[in-house]
Amino acid sequence: MSLLSWRTRAALVLTVVFAVLGTSTVLAHEGRDVGDYNFVVGFINEPAVEGMLNGVSLRVTSLHSDEEHDAGMDMGGDMAMSGDIDLVSHGGVFVDELAVGASYEFTFGNEFEELRVPFHAHPIETQGTIMVGNDHPAATEVVVEIHKNGFQPAMVMIQAGTTVKFENHMSEPTVVMSGPLGEVVPAADIPTPANVVLGITTLQVEVTHVASSVAQVMDLKEAWNSPGQYKSEFIPTSPGAYNFRFFGEIDGQVVDESFESSNTTFDEVTPANEIQFPVQLAAPRETENAARGALDAATAAGTDASAASDSASTANTLGIVALILGLLGLVLGGLAFQRSGKKA
Repeated sequence: MSLLSWRTRAALVLTVVFAVLGTSTVLAHEGRDVGDYNFVVGFINEPAVEGMLNGVSLRVTSLHSDEEHDAGMDMGGDMAMSGDIDLVSHGGVFVDELAVGASYEFTFGNEFEELRVPFHAHPIETQGTIMVGNDHPAATEVVVEIHKNGFQPAMVMIQAGTTVKFENHMSEPTVVMSGPLGEVVPAADIPTPANVVLGITTLQVEVTHVASSVAQVMDLKEAWNSPGQYKSEFIPTSPGAYNFRFFGEIDGQVVDESFESSNTTFDEVTPANEIQFPVQLAAPRETENAARGALDAATAAGTDASAASDSASTANTLGIVALILGLLGLVLGGLAFQRSGKKA
């Protein structure tokens, strides 16, 4: 099977997938061509949970695989061992949508010799590995069953030329694709694709919490032991959708591209209490909002009490004045009566 234009074919397949599945399936990352590069964007750790350390993850590869891609440092010889085979990006080698009971086949040719190919499926969110080598068992075809609790088997050892057949044994459609699930650091013996872009120092990311429109610009740092990946760590303190806007330039190409979490892109942040057990704790934002509400209520009550006290004080003053005037009226009335008696 040809490896050409896998990124384009992956995009087409994923478009069909979401047309069929609707919004019930969420992919862990979103891939998109940005000028001469391909960006794969998502949270560092997925699923993303409120209140837990996470951040922006960006993988950058060049669409021109026949050139050396270095935005700031030299690429060592080890970086080109896997040639044009992209073992890192989601769907870089293969991707397909499987209906209930359907299957998908992919043949691993000689170009995969001595490589490990990670793969995963959505929505089960588990990962498997295909190891290709001359000392592995010889077989024409190996079947990998996809169940709700994972792959059977999850580790596949084959020789070059073997066809791997993925079968969907779940009661719902699924998407199977190459690439690691979430934040998986490549092992030292896994060759890195030749078209990763290294040493980018001229990109930043603006992170926005969509519901509140609160935004902050953050620096991107190249990930250790994961060539072509850039991170910006933060703790998401509110659940919901987030927008990642990348801006700056790569080798003179201006970049201004936004990615937003949703049911058809990458994970939104979920409330922490969804995974808490056995006691669900209030989130810090909920505690803060409750305290702020109590403080506002107390302030309002104090204001009302002060107003009531002022009103009572005014009423007391008026009462005293009225009493004095009444007494004065009695005195004047008495004097008038006495004078009228004397005249008589």
